[in-house]
Amino acid sequence: MKARIVENEIVDPNEIEVGDDLSINIVLDENGEVVGAIADEIIVATGPQGSIVDEIIDVLDADGDLVIEDEIISVYDADGNLIARDEEIRIPLEG
Repeated sequence: MKARIVENEIVDPNEIEVGDDLSINIVLDENGEVVGAIADEIIVATGPQGSIVDEIIDVLDADGDLVIEDEIISVYDADGNLIARDEEIRIPLEG
């Protein structure tokens, strides 16, 4: 078994649980034609000292091309209190 050091403490990888959830919603126009999709992926890593939640929301056009991506990373302590949050919005450049 390998262990790694985090902030001068040894963390046993067996104490960390990771979960992943992906949902995809198809967006239709008033005629029922597909105009895009929204994919929402949430990845959660939880250990004795808290949790990290990474949520990635992708908006796709009818051809499946990325229109915009929003990523939010939240860090919670062991009591479930939010201690840090970062959000990055990415818009692909044409080219």
